[in-house]
Amino acid sequence: MMANSLLALVHREARLLDSWQLDDWLVLFHSDGHYWLPIEEGSDPRSTSSVIYDDVHGLAIRVEQLMRQNRISQQPRSETIHFITNVEVEEAGDSATVHYNLLLTELRSGDWRQQGLGQIRQHPGRVKLEVRRVEGEWKILEKCLVLLERQQPIEGLSYLL
Repeated sequence: MMANSLLALVHREARLLDSWQLDDWLVLFHSDGHYWLPIEEGSDPRSTSSVIYDDVHGLAIRVEQLMRQNRISQQPRSETIHFITNVEVEEAGDSATVHYNLLLTELRSGDWRQQGLGQIRQHPGRVKLEVRRVEGEWKILEKCLVLLERQQPIEGLSYLL
């Protein structure tokens, strides 16, 4: 039963990201939550560089910028599809860890004046989701996404994975 609710959380998160319901996506995070895209897998994000390492406050700023500020990096807005596979759940009472593989496909429409637009980009990676049950709901303590291309230049990453 718990594994089903955790799988539902993973799928809901992907749906909210794909439909740009970022305010609702942000609510999925615990007040002490983090969103992390490391460069070195297994490193300490507080002492080594990361592609992204945000707490909930930093995520709120990203959501505000993406949703309500006129950012050229998202004009036009990206369309994404999250493909999730190989889900494994480790349960421990009111805490759990969910591991899964992710393939994110992204497209920003554009024309000849906007270099790089109109091209499909794919970001494969492994996700480790640390969650805790708070008042009957699962909240994300940490989403760690290890991108396969993390040690390569990642151009135009102006959307949430």
